[in-house]
Amino acid sequence: MINKKIYHWGFSLPAIVLYSLLFILPVTLNFYYSLTDWNAIKITGEVAHFIGFDNFKKIFSNPELTSVITRTVEFGLVTTVLKNVIGFTLALLFNEGLKSRHALRAVYFMPSMLSPLIIGLIFGSLLMTSGFFNQLLGAVGLENLVKPWLTTSGSAFGSVMFVEVWRQTGFNMVIYLAGLQLIDQSFYEAASIDGATAFQKLRYITLPRMLPSISINLLLNLSQGLKAFDIVYVLTGGGPNGSTELINTMVFKEFGKRMYGMSSAYGVVMFIITAVFGLIALKLTNKDFDS
Repeated sequence: MINKKIYHWGFSLPAIVLYSLLFILPVTLNFYYSLTDWNAIKITGEVAHFIGFDNFKKIFSNPELTSVITRTVEFGLVTTVLKNVIGFTLALLFNEGLKSRHALRAVYFMPSMLSPLIIGLIFGSLLMTSGFFNQLLGAVGLENLVKPWLTTSGSAFGSVMFVEVWRQTGFNMVIYLAGLQLIDQSFYEAASIDGATAFQKLRYITLPRMLPSISINLLLNLSQGLKAFDIVYVLTGGGPNGSTELINTMVFKEFGKRMYGMSSAYGVVMFIITAVFGLIALKLTNKDFDS
């Protein structure tokens, strides 16, 4: 029995050590440094002094900084809803029936495999004043809508969310397709015999059995949306006038200015927000699934 326990620990211990060194320790240090005034812009050899919650007071007392947090939550929630709704709809369409469904699945999934840098460069040129999108608007007689979509405060944030939804919808579709193909077809056959409509089949058969897939997609998309950085930074860099600034872009910029204490504070805020929304999503989906 003792040898068996040692055998188990022999496999677990390396993973625990690596996890502690690469995750637990950095997260703990980040929490600590968020409570300091560590600022490498000061004289060489400057040490981190403990200042309590001063960094957090600065964040939440400044309307401009607070708006970054609000914008991040909005970005995470809106993109999560759109990616899941569109992804689930595509999964229903391409699950069966269409002869070209396999090719269409590949086409819709392909954007999720592209680098955010490549996507940023592509959409940066498509959405500029003389880009394809504005040329298309002009061709159909909508010249009054033509604008530089990524450099106008009123449209930049929505444009970035559109690109993020376009990029990840195919990934959600694939997870939903996997869930749909696990549903026993006998349920639908029995419902058809009883005279159930397509909507009733969707509501009482498909959706209840898709809750595991919905839970996975909600958690992944919430986490990804709240921690968004790469696609935003490539497309707008947080501009114009901070209209697309998110928590992670602020972390990057504060760290680039060597304001390590404030950067860590933003990281802690992002960690807490992501954890709270993740737990809420997990609780809701697990409750529905258990019932």
